[in-house]
Amino acid sequence: MIKLIIDYIKTNKYFLLTLLTILCFVTYMPIYLYRIEFEKIFYPLFLSTLISFIYIYFDIKRYIRKYNQLKISQKNKLLDISEINKNNDMIDKTYIDIIENLKKENIKIINDNKKELESITDYYTMWVHQIKIPIAALNFLIDSNIDKKNKLEIELFKIEQYVDMVLSYLRLDSEKTDFLAERINVDLLLKSVIRKQSLIFIEKKIILDYTPLDFKILSDRKWLEFALEQILSNALKYSNPNGKISIYIEGNAICIKDEGIGISSDNLPRIFDKGYTGFNGRKNKKSSGLGLYLTQKILQKLGQQIVIESDLNKGTIVKVVIEERSIIKEDIINDKG
Repeated sequence: MIKLIIDYIKTNKYFLLTLLTILCFVTYMPIYLYRIEFEKIFYPLFLSTLISFIYIYFDIKRYIRKYNQLKISQKNKLLDISEINKNNDMIDKTYIDIIENLKKENIKIINDNKKELESITDYYTMWVHQIKIPIAALNFLIDSNIDKKNKLEIELFKIEQYVDMVLSYLRLDSEKTDFLAERINVDLLLKSVIRKQSLIFIEKKIILDYTPLDFKILSDRKWLEFALEQILSNALKYSNPNGKISIYIEGNAICIKDEGIGISSDNLPRIFDKGYTGFNGRKNKKSSGLGLYLTQKILQKLGQQIVIESDLNKGTIVKVVIEERSIIKEDIINDKG
């Protein structure tokens, strides 16, 4: 309140100084020029001063009210600024018109961007469905080419992963994306994830050290499975042939550990940035820069956390830390996998 009064005085300093000068001049003129006794001009001077102070008092109230209305408008973006004060002067009304015009322009830009995003989403959704046709054709050709079946299936699996990644990227921030919480047996879910990538384990001769996880949580099955697939895919991608990947529980965290090329300390802080591939990704041309970005965003939306520890040329540990409230303590659960 005091700050507003001080600001009012600063804003209206010329008017207040002029008013004070007039009051002093009105007092000086009768006394010193016309030799009129002060008692005779006291009453009109008192009235003038009182009226001036009453005007200033109500003007300060108007100033404070206007400020408060502006603060409300600042917090509530839907408030119509033209309702702040219908008795504004021409300058204030011009400011309001400018703000309203900018507001309309901003709404138009938002709507245009929304339509463009919807158009892009529709296009890529159609693209994903269309690419499934040649994928199905490849599956047929693989079945008829036994000699190179494993290698062809691995490459086909990679194509399917990239298609799923594009679709997940488009759906993740969509207003239509719903997260369905259900009871999940993490052990069965991880076995499903491992099964999908079993050909890569065989091709690279990677040893799997898997400790059965007696771990049941409440989460979205589809999105959690996608996140775990991305983590395991990275572990396989950057593991050396004949290496080892370990999957185990540590406290409230699902841990996936590899003994691959690791991540340098320079790259580690930026691994979750969208499009960032790092030295390993550029060197091996294996990274799209979307996997970990999507994984972190998905886990955040699920209320979980991802932590990565890594040493260059020694390996990487990825921990999916499950919130305590998501863990189901019951002994009985519907194990859908």
